[in-house]
Amino acid sequence: MHSFWGYREGTQVHLDPEEVVHATKVLRLESGAEVLVFDGSGSVYMSRIESVSKRHVSASILEELPEYGAVTGHLHIAIAPTKNVDRMHFFLEKAVEIGVHAVTPIWTFHSERKHWNAEKALKIMKGACTQSHKGRLPLLHSAQPLEALLKGAQEEKRYIATCLDRPKNSLVEAFAAAPMATSLVLIGPEGDFSEAEYRQSEAFGFQHVHLGPHRLRTETAGLYAVAAFAQRTL
Repeated sequence: MHSFWGYREGTQVHLDPEEVVHATKVLRLESGAEVLVFDGSGSVYMSRIESVSKRHVSASILEELPEYGAVTGHLHIAIAPTKNVDRMHFFLEKAVEIGVHAVTPIWTFHSERKHWNAEKALKIMKGACTQSHKGRLPLLHSAQPLEALLKGAQEEKRYIATCLDRPKNSLVEAFAAAPMATSLVLIGPEGDFSEAEYRQSEAFGFQHVHLGPHRLRTETAGLYAVAAFAQRTL
């Protein structure tokens, strides 16, 4: 059954305009075809197409599937956007597929990128939801300076991953020790967090952690954190 992004109105769902072209021109779906429609709310709608035109596809809801593909716990990744934006887009796509709950792009002292296209990022995350059958769209927070992120952090467990030569615990072990605690992980840019940023994060209750024995690029570090979280209760 084909999956699409759309929105609900009463007992019907409507495909997003960008999805209409794929449904009608590529897949050539017609009235009567059954589809899955995602809207990011957590529920997915098994639906039957009722109306098809060049610009609009609507379907009647046959069954609502609540908390479809739900990921337990709460993981928030705050990450410095990479200079090559494709690498950041790769991170977002795979993080959604594996199971992240919230993402915040952060500006740091060594940040390589100063501009952020939230609309494009959200589009990639929506596509990842439909591909991996995740009913709930992760929160994509506005890009913000690291200091603002630190001041607004609400998660129970807070971690910062750096290459700084400091005593640090394993993020894998930290997740396993508190598997259901809400968690926030800071991932810095290629130049790492500065000494001042590390001290500032520590003042806000962030625990220094390592991501294994190897030095990782920014997007890889982010995915390591998401994968470690996904394995914490297995």
